[in-house]
Amino acid sequence: MWNCTQTKCEFFLCCAVSVVLMSLSCSTIIVFAQNHVPSSFGHISPDTKFDFKREVSSQTENPNSTQIFQPEGIIVDSNDNLYVNDIQSNEIKKYDMNGNFILKWGNQTIKGIPINHPHSSEIDKQGNIYITDQNNKRVIKFSPNGTFITSWGENDNSGANFVHPHGIAVDSQNNVFVSDRDLDTIQKFSPNGTLVASWGSGGPGNDQFEMPWDVAVDSGDNVFVPDYGNNRIQVFSNNGTFLRDWGTEGKGPGEFNHPAVIAFDKVANLYVTDSDNQRIQIFSKNGTYITGFGQMGEGPGEFSKPESITIDSNGRVYVADTTNNNVQLFIPSN
Repeated sequence: MWNCTQTKCEFFLCCAVSVVLMSLSCSTIIVFAQNHVPSSFGHISPDTKFDFKREVSSQTENPNSTQIFQPEGIIVDSNDNLYVNDIQSNEIKKYDMNGNFILKWGNQTIKGIPINHPHSSEIDKQGNIYITDQNNKRVIKFSPNGTFITSWGENDNSGANFVHPHGIAVDSQNNVFVSDRDLDTIQKFSPNGTLVASWGSGGPGNDQFEMPWDVAVDSGDNVFVPDYGNNRIQVFSNNGTFLRDWGTEGKGPGEFNHPAVIAFDKVANLYVTDSDNQRIQIFSKNGTYITGFGQMGEGPGEFSKPESITIDSNGRVYVADTTNNNVQLFIPSN
């Protein structure tokens, strides 16, 4: 991936058929699309197309902004607001479903330590936001409007042992799962941040990882891990019992070149950012390949190492393409 993680503009539609591209001199959140989400959402098939809709930019926040916008973790809440972790400004930025800027927070000191590289994000049923504060080796929990609630990992006796906290997920009971990219582990915490379980080690076998880039939890509280270096997806029970895996290195359907982040739609299809194949792959929950989209490039619908992904209640797909400094929004059509 890019150097920042290896140490280990809203487009308005002028009409239904035109998109105005803003200057590449600013970073963007891009969106492709039709004007509505098809009523058949949920039925993703090999014939499903993912159409670009619009772009949100740093200029949505400030019309005179020249700020570099470098999005990494992204997540949506129950009202389809979008939260973006901007690792350039060390802020979390909130947008409504139309791409309008709402608020931001971060670039602040928590427990005497400034936030430094908020990599991944997750949201619980109460709308609280969790981030991995990567370079500070901790997890921080905020209210939906950015009020600090708690954190752990700063030698506070919670049992956390972080070297490179990367991905984060929350289950139905508000337990928090964190993937540590350098320790090759998944750690499970109670809602207050006490360590409950930990599993994993370095290697190619079951229950082993080579840079677990993310962790995701499905509606049944099963735990899915994109095993970045081993080019596969591993699936575990809620407490870490290995269940199954799929994937191998390659460029074909169902093959990976560094799977990075996982997201689920409301019918449990699995979306994976296949980062060095510059695409998104979609699978059924049991690992059967369905379809995919994306290619290498800098334009709409093109990627350069796509990182995070999230899906709103209408099936709209947001992709954080960190190296291209944009977040693109796609809408499925059949």
